[in-house]
Amino acid sequence: MKIGIDIGGTTTHAVLVTSDGRILQASQHITTPDLLTGVKGSVQALFERTSICPAEVKGIFIGTTELINAIFEGRVMSRTALIRIGTQPTKIEPAITFPETLRSSLKKVWFVKSSNHYNHATLEPNIHGELFSIFQQIEAHAIEAVSIVGTYSPMYEEEELWVKKAIKKRFPNIAITVSHRLGSIGYIERENAAILNALFSKLIRSLLAELSSCFSGLAFTCPFWLTKSDGSLMTVQEAMDFPVLTIFSGVANSLKGAAILTSYKDLLAVDIGGSKIYAGRVRNEQLREVNSSTNLAGIDTSLAMPEFISLPFGGGSIPNIEDGQVRFLPHHSNDIAIEGLSWGGSSWTVSDCFLKLFPEAFYDEKIDTARLADLSNNDCELVVSHVMGQLKLALDQLQESEEELPIVLVGGGSPLFGQELFGQYNQVMNPAGYPISSAIGACFAQVSEVVDKVYWLHNRSKEEILDEAVAACKKAVLKKGASPESIHISYVEEYPFAYLRGEILRVRTRAMGALIL
Repeated sequence: MKIGIDIGGTTTHAVLVTSDGRILQASQHITTPDLLTGVKGSVQALFERTSICPAEVKGIFIGTTELINAIFEGRVMSRTALIRIGTQPTKIEPAITFPETLRSSLKKVWFVKSSNHYNHATLEPNIHGELFSIFQQIEAHAIEAVSIVGTYSPMYEEEELWVKKAIKKRFPNIAITVSHRLGSIGYIERENAAILNALFSKLIRSLLAELSSCFSGLAFTCPFWLTKSDGSLMTVQEAMDFPVLTIFSGVANSLKGAAILTSYKDLLAVDIGGSKIYAGRVRNEQLREVNSSTNLAGIDTSLAMPEFISLPFGGGSIPNIEDGQVRFLPHHSNDIAIEGLSWGGSSWTVSDCFLKLFPEAFYDEKIDTARLADLSNNDCELVVSHVMGQLKLALDQLQESEEELPIVLVGGGSPLFGQELFGQYNQVMNPAGYPISSAIGACFAQVSEVVDKVYWLHNRSKEEILDEAVAACKKAVLKKGASPESIHISYVEEYPFAYLRGEILRVRTRAMGALIL
């Protein structure tokens, strides 16, 4: 028995799944400001409806939008410092494209001179004095997290690791990020990813501590995992070390959950939530990754992200029409079942527009479409046309060939989007279980490992390097608890460097496997 949980921006869903993969029960609770009340409420509801006891649960799997919401809401982040290791200082200002709410938490930037010129030299003999000064400033500025970025670290990570070890020895509780674990080529993108990771460290530690306390209070004795942006699992320790990798976990889980609910291996999945709509291409039940520089809230990073398109509105968005143009107010209805006009509230939402035109599209005993009598049909038609026009543009971008893929709609607002709205698209499905797609995706997530490393061949063949990367990936997945017979390589990608001296090769490899519970 296992539990999948999705902590969304508006609703927290939970699902109870048997050991043979059957969905036994599902529940939901409004996502509360403290998150844990919503989690506890949704989990307790599962057991109120079944005869299962907590001791029978072998694992809990969680996806969350907490970190991406924190960026847009301007939450307080960790007081962070950056250590740059290089042959000479750079005049490039760090975090230059970050929102001011994030930049303000980057308190100090230090430079440490590298002695590494492709010759395995180390920092240790040279920087004791510099580190002593850094230690004093860490204390003086109450630094909570440190990001360490070495110019050569994709090939020689020793310098970053040595500085990390020295700081950890003096400050054992400080959160430390080393950039070579979050990217390879592209210095600025790698540095941005490392800074973001450090900034998130306090948020994720607080969330994990609260989840642990919540589950203990509910008498669970099993471990729990978070899911990553690629839809795979990470342990609690991994989540503490690399919180930035969880940033799109809720989206990835929901789009993958669409495949699980329908048994389609190849599809276009659309998640219609309260504040956002996400569309993605699922191939062989997996989301395709974007391995080049990716943009996160205006920040270029080296993070591997699932390929999806985000639309800046959802069922709870509040329209504003001026001169025949549809815009959306910056805030949205957090609980549409209370605030939406159709439910007796005072907020005119996107969902109300759909219900005005298609009153039979969505069933809820609390809905009374007579409350929409004063809404203008023309205004509602403008909103629905705008929403569907943007969604169809996204689907056209994701449709790679002339073969028409099925469109699977999930998320709480998906029943509003009827077949008749999609025109040329003939295969449109809203499967049973659509509201809990993300929780299901989390519950069926696999263990994975990505090796993204730059190798200097040193008289070794390319085949030897590739074999080494594949073996390292498989070993890491096995160590994480995957069953040996289920481990497989998702891809092996190689990128030669024609413009650097010597034979240098970047290798990106991913291995996956089913978790043993």
